Amino acid sequence: MVRNLVAVSALALGLAGCSLGISQDSASPHSEFKAPVNYKDAYATVVRQANACLRSTDNAYRVVANLDESAQSGVVRVLAPYTDNEMTRVDLKAAGPKTTDTRIVMWGKGTWDAAAMRAMQDAIYYNLTSCSSYMPLDPRPPAKR
Repeated sequence: MVRNLVAVSALALGLAGCSLGISQDSASPHSEFKAPVNYKDAYATVVRQANACLRSTDNAYRVVANLDESAQSGVVRVLAPYTDNEMTRVDLKAAGPKTTDTRIVMWGKGTWDAAAMRAMQDAIYYNLTSCSSYMPLDPRPPAKR
């Protein structure tokens, strides 16, 4: 009986893991823009924002960050527990001394919804960490679905 319960629980968790995280078919909300900041500053801001706002209320989700100074780029990912599915991914690439090409992709549900994406955009753009957006939309483009 206990073995069957464990097996069913593992199967349910596995199936749930398939539906969690960023979609591989580009259906997840995403945003691409040029931020008027140095890529290292943008990277540091994204790490702070992810740790403060995207780990869930119980901090079960992990923030994994990788800065590649030789390529002048960085990637910050928020990963689900047990499955390592990406809930959020932010790719940063220097486009000049004070400009960064930025791509944000989020799962689109719960903690990782459009409001969280907007807050991440603001954090990068204004170098201000906050889990909510208080800035006007202009001059940034809206998130794409």
